[in-house]
Amino acid sequence: MKPFLHIITTRFNVPTQSWNITRDGKAPLSEEWHEHRFEVFRKFTLPSFKNQINQDFVWLVFFDVNTDPKYKKVITITQKEYPKLIPVFINEFAQMQPWIINFIKTKKEQFQFVITSDIDNDDLLHKKFTQTVQQYFKPVHDLVIDVRTGIQLEMNGKNAKVFSVNMAASPFVSLVEEINEAGSVIKEPYHSKYRIYNEYSFFDREALFIQFVHPFNMVNNIRADNKRLYGFDYASFGMTAPLEFTISSISTFIHNTKRNMRLAHNKILRKLKSNPER
Repeated sequence: MKPFLHIITTRFNVPTQSWNITRDGKAPLSEEWHEHRFEVFRKFTLPSFKNQINQDFVWLVFFDVNTDPKYKKVITITQKEYPKLIPVFINEFAQMQPWIINFIKTKKEQFQFVITSDIDNDDLLHKKFTQTVQQYFKPVHDLVIDVRTGIQLEMNGKNAKVFSVNMAASPFVSLVEEINEAGSVIKEPYHSKYRIYNEYSFFDREALFIQFVHPFNMVNNIRADNKRLYGFDYASFGMTAPLEFTISSISTFIHNTKRNMRLAHNKILRKLKSNPER
């Protein structure tokens, strides 16, 4: 029996009542939404999965059973390009977790534990993401593996801003479970709940994900006070030339300079408050 199975789940366009409006006031699951999301998925997300050093995982991508036939053709083409992607068609979000649990149960004769990760359909993984998560595996039920350090990429046309982020219990958290008791990483309604789990490990030595922020996001927001980057190792995230965007070195420098001044100012204020004049 193998020690563990690693499953990555992605919800693509499965409807739920909470999907009412995007962060920029656009309608989710519209024709415009689908066109943009499939473009991002195939141009950025998919190549980052293909680029993984460790390909020993199962990728379950969940689609609305009523997806337009023209997009179902795109799904079929994508699956043929990358057979590791397994399309799953369901009616609503509530069916997603039971489907995953039933799938896991079919593997209990082969594996003792399961690692589950949940990745959005517009985000990117560093080539060492799956390798790193699996290196942190221990045969412990409800072990949290938290990949904290990453990048936020905000695109406005051809212009981009890149921010360094470090988030405890990030959206890129993974969960180890005994296969007979598995509920998958989506069993918690909010990934932040994994902060209070007793069995907890984290990785923050380098950026292993890119959270893509754009007008069609539902909830992602830029952490504007974080340090901005002049660039990153594009190839490690499956990006190839020609790149789709440019990063302004001038605006990056100005942002970081102002940020450093604020940090220095706040440090002085804290020091004055802790040592008031008598």
